[in-house]
Parts: sequence; C-alpha cells; structure tokens
Amino acid sequence: MLSPADRSAAQRIASTAVLLALAAVLGYLESVVLPPLPVPGLRVGLANIVVVFALATYGPRVAGIVSIGRVFVVALAAGTLGGPSFLLSLGGALAALAVMIVLASAGPLFSVIGWSVAGSAAHVAGQLLVAAALVTSAAPLALLPVSLGLSIPLGFAVGYSARLLISRVPDLSLSAAGR
Repeated sequence: MLSPADRSAAQRIASTAVLLALAAVLGYLESVVLPPLPVPGLRVGLANIVVVFALATYGPRVAGIVSIGRVFVVALAAGTLGGPSFLLSLGGALAALAVMIVLASAGPLFSVIGWSVAGSAAHVAGQLLVAAALVTSAAPLALLPVSLGLSIPLGFAVGYSARLLISRVPDLSLSAAGR
C-alpha cells in the first residue's frame, strides 16, 4: 500500500509524463502536418499550450521537464536530434521557458497570456540568436522584427488556449493556478 506521500509523488510523475507526451505529440504534429508560416522557423507553437498549462498548474520544474523533454522527444521522432533544427528548437525553448518562469514568479502582475506572449517573443529571439551563431553571421537577425511582430498574436493565441484549458480542468481554475 502506498503512503499518501508516495501516492502524491506517483500522481505527479504520471501527470508530468502525460503532459510531456501531449506536448511531444502536438509538437510533432505541428512539424509534419501544419504548413510552415511565411517566416522561416516560425510556427504556431501548439506544444507551448501544454508548457504554459504545466507552469500554471504544476510549477517551473514540471514546465521545464515538459518543455525541454518535448524538444528531445520530437527531435528523436523527426530524426533531427543534434542537428541545426534541434539546436534552434532547444535554444528557443530555453529562452521561452526562462522568460515565462520569471514572469510567473512575479505574482499576479502577469497572466498566463502575458507569459505566453513574452515566451513566444523570447523563443523567436532565442532561435534567431542560435541561427546567427550556427552560420557565424548576424544575417538571421534581420528576421527579428517580422518574427517578433508575428510572435505576439501567436503567443496570445497559445496563452488564451492555455487559459481556457486551465479553467476547464477539474479542481483547477485561473485563481487556483495563480492566474
């Protein structure tokens, strides 16, 4: 028989695994099914709905496992582990996660939508910085204004979707989740 502490730990591990699997499936489907946006490297970021949800409901540790884990799982599934697209994705994910964790720790000052918009912008900036490092040229940074401009509505859509999800999951609400 599991103690209450062991049961709670098992539930947390299972929840994290489910969120990671969902993020990986969404990320993979987006990479192979949805047509690319007109700006190179820019995507809607459907998997980030799960990352924002995880941050709001389980905290930074679980959100980090989901975000970074998803990058590795999708790269394994797509056969790009260690390649340039993997590095771009990892750089963007780390930048987005860092910014969202900082904003989430600021208390009620920022909502999940605010986290997502800022995370989307950070993701784009992180990817373009990695791209510039990979090609040893500042040329990829020329995409920054357009990419940042498009990241705002995309980040809003992801954040709004995450907020809707949070409000509809039993025992969780925007106020209980800190937003």
